[in-house]
Amino acid sequence: MRKIIGLLGVMASGLALVGCGNNLDSIDNTSSNSGLINQGSSIEGDNKIPTGTTNENAEYMVPSYEIDETNETSPETDVTNTVDAIYDSVVAITATSASAIGAGSGVLFSSDSSLGLSYIVTCFHVIDNASVFSVTLSDGSIYDAKLVGGYEDYDIAVMSIEETNNLTYAPFFDDSDKLKLGSEVVCIGNPLGTLPGSVSTGIVSYVNREINVDNYTKRTLIQTDVAINSGNSGGGLFNTKGALIGIVNAKYSSTGIEGLGFAIPINQVKEAVFALLDTAKYDINNKKWETGYVLNDYEFGFTISEGYYHSGFQSKKVCYISSLSNNETATGANELQYQDIISSITIDFKDKNKTDINITTFSSSSDLYSFLYAYPLSLGDVIEFEIIRNNNSMTVAVPVIQYRYYI
Repeated sequence: MRKIIGLLGVMASGLALVGCGNNLDSIDNTSSNSGLINQGSSIEGDNKIPTGTTNENAEYMVPSYEIDETNETSPETDVTNTVDAIYDSVVAITATSASAIGAGSGVLFSSDSSLGLSYIVTCFHVIDNASVFSVTLSDGSIYDAKLVGGYEDYDIAVMSIEETNNLTYAPFFDDSDKLKLGSEVVCIGNPLGTLPGSVSTGIVSYVNREINVDNYTKRTLIQTDVAINSGNSGGGLFNTKGALIGIVNAKYSSTGIEGLGFAIPINQVKEAVFALLDTAKYDINNKKWETGYVLNDYEFGFTISEGYYHSGFQSKKVCYISSLSNNETATGANELQYQDIISSITIDFKDKNKTDINITTFSSSSDLYSFLYAYPLSLGDVIEFEIIRNNNSMTVAVPVIQYRYYI
């Protein structure tokens, strides 16, 4: 311990970060006024008394001060120990498509010595629709990354980089169902896409919270009050033993709402990661992945919208196919056509113990989507569309097929 003794000079200072969004590089150095300086006064030198304060009858003294200074380091805590252990396992991800550049986070979790690769888990929505990826490690090193596979239902994707030396890999927690309410957690990620390696802390607010993603989809997530922002998606949520308990993927954002963040539980993460790695194939000559998939996963390859069909002098509201996926493994992408008008839909179950169902009366595309999502389908089930195509009525059989996400 040492003491610093000195003279207190008149000084004006102040730092305020200005602006928001992706660029946090503007600093307002406008000085604030100390108690000895009147508004509009100036400082000409270290020993000058500000104008407007001189009094010929006054006697001035310069104050002295003593400050204790210690060379002791910050105390170790569960949080600091966790950060020390797994900080370098979290990476920043840049995903580039033909029309946009996105940013997110990811977590290194395993290496593959036979292929010379390391694997990263992130969110599916971080990489969706992108074709070029790069990964920035905590030391600033940048690597090209390749997609191993993605699973939209759990919002999980796996990537690889060609590096295995001196990397840190996060261990997976064994069972996210064992998490305790109120237990402390640490989040590391890349908020705003411009602040990689940011650390925030909080607690587990709820273990298995069912969240409506949209009108037809629900997910079961870990709820936390950790500060989460755009760019944190794909980052790690860790317990204070350094184990990965979840992948950060969402937050509620609205006026008056604070501390409602969510993460994909590690049980779901592991299920998706293992399935994607077990089904992926790596072309060692061309260094390319045939992406992996989750067995029995299917995705609809068509979009249903509402419009008006004109025939002669008559016009009526209809539901029609407004777009199709270019992924040939998406159900319906190969059989349906743009502007097919839907008259009815029947589901012919492969399991003959199930009764076939249909919908013939509907007023909106939402009615049709609700029907399609109300009954879990299996590979081999057939969706029969009664449609009007080029003014001709016909039946189109759409088999439910295995889906594989690829670029």
